[in-house]
Amino acid sequence: MANVCKNELIKYTFVAFETAKKSLPEYSCEKSKHAYTQHQLMALLCLMKRLNLTYRVFTSLIQLTPEICLILGLKNVPHYTTLQKFFKRIKSQVMDNIIDLIVELFDIKDPWVALDGTGHSCDMASLYYTDNIKKQSKKWRKSFTKNQIAIDTRSRVILAQRVAKGPRHDSKDAIALLKKIKKYNPIGVSLDKAYDNEKIHKVIHEELKATSMIPRKKGAKKGKYRMAMESLFSKPKYHQRSIVETVISVIKRVFGDKNQSRSDKLRNKETKLKNACYDVYLYAKTFDITIQI
Repeated sequence: MANVCKNELIKYTFVAFETAKKSLPEYSCEKSKHAYTQHQLMALLCLMKRLNLTYRVFTSLIQLTPEICLILGLKNVPHYTTLQKFFKRIKSQVMDNIIDLIVELFDIKDPWVALDGTGHSCDMASLYYTDNIKKQSKKWRKSFTKNQIAIDTRSRVILAQRVAKGPRHDSKDAIALLKKIKKYNPIGVSLDKAYDNEKIHKVIHEELKATSMIPRKKGAKKGKYRMAMESLFSKPKYHQRSIVETVISVIKRVFGDKNQSRSDKLRNKETKLKNACYDVYLYAKTFDITIQI
């Protein structure tokens, strides 16, 4: 029977499951145990991030939710180590594929884009422990995962992402991120003062054929593209940049600020997973979804 689902978690799980079917093969190889499909495991990972739980607690909780198991076609709930090994095995590109697939569902046309970056904590250490480390080392500086995203300001969907180990200046990855959104044909890009760089202006104007809205740094040299931007600068368009800060706030509030993973590679992948989960979450909240059960 097909019904329009109203439960947000059911909708979210269903969208994650259907998107996983398009972004991953059913099994990793012919010789795998075939106990669970990659689609099922990916949907469970997304739901785990939505609930912001650890692997152990999440798998225990799922055993009490028959509706989730029914949607995913699960006869048994996988052991928590199965999810851990699956997360280690999948490539980061899968997260980018999920974002691309969700963006297609929003039918983005001529977007006005906003870019910004944030940091995600890389450990679960107590404040007592970190305070003692600070006292013992004068040059101590806590590392984090740098998460930089580009969003469509109208729909608030993440169009592209760039994740690396921090500390890291925002402008360092800006050009690579801008080139990722070229396929969406943006008409303008809003960025904060940290991105005021002639090279960034040049990429926006020449490669994206778009307008840049970036406040000029004091004392910065007036290049060709900075001069062009100043003559067209619009405060209302620039202040659309605040929407990307709202998106970052939602990611941290809904999916958590801290990463559980222990290595830099897995922390980066976990941050990308949060971005992909945000797009799934946004689609599930925005549209009515009919689920066949």
